[in-house]
Amino acid sequence: MELKFLGRGSGFNPAEGSTSAYFIDAGGLFLIDSGESVFRTLLERKILDSVSALNLFITHTHSDHTGSLGSLVLYACMVKKITPCFIIDEAMGYLPNLRTLLGIYGLTETMYRFAPALSLDNTYSLFSTVRYVKTRHCNELESCGLLFETPGGLVFYSGDMRDPAPVLEIIKSGAPIDKIYIDSNNDREPNMHHMSIHLLSEIIPPGIKPKIHCMHLNNSRCVEEAKSYGFKVVR
Repeated sequence: MELKFLGRGSGFNPAEGSTSAYFIDAGGLFLIDSGESVFRTLLERKILDSVSALNLFITHTHSDHTGSLGSLVLYACMVKKITPCFIIDEAMGYLPNLRTLLGIYGLTETMYRFAPALSLDNTYSLFSTVRYVKTRHCNELESCGLLFETPGGLVFYSGDMRDPAPVLEIIKSGAPIDKIYIDSNNDREPNMHHMSIHLLSEIIPPGIKPKIHCMHLNNSRCVEEAKSYGFKVVR
């Protein structure tokens, strides 16, 4: 399963657009995160025109991942006449913050619904299951990644994370891997909130490197450095 990207920039790299990915299955749009630039990009690319359902995955509540949720949900309800569905895990630590954020945007509970990730099991052609995976991003809020089980192998989407443990666990499991999408930073500062591509280059086995797709890039140099390590970069 290959994700298509609406943007690949970090929160401080708006020139690349807010990092967000999507795929379409059974006429429904599955959208991962909805940062500040996402709604405009969806309209410009006319992605919403032909879909009959909108399913939303939110990895955490930083604004570069949720900044256009208000406009997107209202548009879905008022123009598309569909009720967006947030795919959730009740154990997500930031779920109360997400509910509060939707209320701040003026969205009532009649404008959207929640459904557990378990409810999607063995329903779609591109994936059989999807699960939230807890990640470590920053001390101020909790964050999650997403793990899809697909016919081609596991697909992991990191959201934002600074600890590579979830990726290393996937590799260690020995399960077939299709793709691993990781937020990537080329800085060498201590205590970064995103994955260092320099660290990744040291800990990812050579046979897995072509399966790494870097996203959430902090600058243009990160693109070339990631490629020099044998990683791919989303477009």
